[in-house]
Amino acid sequence: MGGSVVRLGGRLAGVAGVVVGVTALTWLAMRVLRPSWFAGDPRPVPSQLADYLQRDFLHFDLGRTFQPPQDRVADIIRSGLPADVSLLVGGTAFGVLAGTAAGTYCAAHRGTALARALEAAAAFFIFAPLYVFGIGLILLFGSDIALVEIGVHIPRAYVPFGDSPLGWVGALVVPWVLVGLPLAALLLRLTRTSVASVLDEDFIVTASAKGLSERTVLRRHVFRAAAVPVISAAGMTVNLTITNVVLIEAVFGIPGVFGRMKDAIAFGDFPMLMGITIVGAAFIALGNLLADLALARLDPRVRR
Repeated sequence: MGGSVVRLGGRLAGVAGVVVGVTALTWLAMRVLRPSWFAGDPRPVPSQLADYLQRDFLHFDLGRTFQPPQDRVADIIRSGLPADVSLLVGGTAFGVLAGTAAGTYCAAHRGTALARALEAAAAFFIFAPLYVFGIGLILLFGSDIALVEIGVHIPRAYVPFGDSPLGWVGALVVPWVLVGLPLAALLLRLTRTSVASVLDEDFIVTASAKGLSERTVLRRHVFRAAAVPVISAAGMTVNLTITNVVLIEAVFGIPGVFGRMKDAIAFGDFPMLMGITIVGAAFIALGNLLADLALARLDPRVRR
């Protein structure tokens, strides 16, 4: 137990180190590319950087935005983070569940019409421009502007969970699907390949010969054996998922931190850009940590 706690503490320290390192490298890049943003500070660059990191990570003082009304970046992050977490976690959950379920089905039912349809959909959504697809869904099913009347409309405004849990789900269900579709498409292919390679193993044939149902064999033996590359891929694609979050927040008007990236770039808003960088680095590092922990639980060989 104690060793596990120490290992977890070490990995959390590693996450913190990654976030601080990414922040420092981004700050230095901005210092080289936009020296005018740092004019008026005569101190050496190392002293400026050390002071910035101290204010960021010890006092959570990220400065104020350059855009009117020049709000504190820390306050913007606090208010926008719940929407970011909701969208990222929900979209990732959809992508992992849909991709692994569809990939398992395709491997177990190779050549069927549904398997071929799922594989074709995966090929489409790997390359599809999701923001265009999202706008199309809003125009077709959006509240008050729907071209197709099916009795269920997509809300065009984000609803905080505290105001209405059902409204929150209604506002995010389509964004969750859109954020998760590329991940689902990728994981479908990986799961199909991994599961197909396991199905012909001797221990699977033995389990089937014992009279276990196909569902039981898949759940207890096949998927567990094939899950390692799938979880690894899910961890490594957190950055791709965050890129989709940026686009979907802009299309659906979700008031998250990442939705402010476009204006921050347009205004040259250095404090806001750095705040977005810190949040993004934290999400990516934590996503990879969770994937590592899941892998360690499934396969003791990867434990350290």
